[in-house]
Amino acid sequence: MDEVEVTRNGRTNQFSITLIRGGDTIRCMVSVALGGVPDERSDAEKHRAALSKAKALARALDSAIESS
Repeated sequence: MDEVEVTRNGRTNQFSITLIRGGDTIRCMVSVALGGVPDERSDAEKHRAALSKAKALARALDSAIESS
């Protein structure tokens, strides 16, 4: 069974996304900062944005492995 953990680094816009499958783990750090623009998104919206960025990184990793 796969387990996904999402942990926010304090009140920052940085999140750690961890996928655990059996005894193996993949972890990535993503930032959902808006680049100097005031951020009025809710915590839930930031959480969803972090998962979306982690998905994009997972796709990029898959593509890089296929190209190797």
